[in-house]
Amino acid sequence: MDMISEYWEQILLIGALIFHAARSYAQISEMRKDIDTLQADNLRLLKWTQQQAEQIVQLRAEMDVVNKQVTSLWEFTNGIRDRLNGHGKH
Repeated sequence: MDMISEYWEQILLIGALIFHAARSYAQISEMRKDIDTLQADNLRLLKWTQQQAEQIVQLRAEMDVVNKQVTSLWEFTNGIRDRLNGHGKH
């Protein structure tokens, strides 16, 4: 008992340090889980964004083809109209 009463301040300090270390470890572990979740979400969203970008590029290429086909059809239609109206080359 004399030892406890003689060193009570040091024992209390060591106990407080152990408590603080355990609490800090628990908080760090929880933060690590949160970071892992955020990284997984970020990776999932990055993949989704890449897929969307690829689809946009593909749709743009398809639209360019469609626009060229529509232009060709109008040119063909105008050519036929001109021939029927006598304005075309013979």
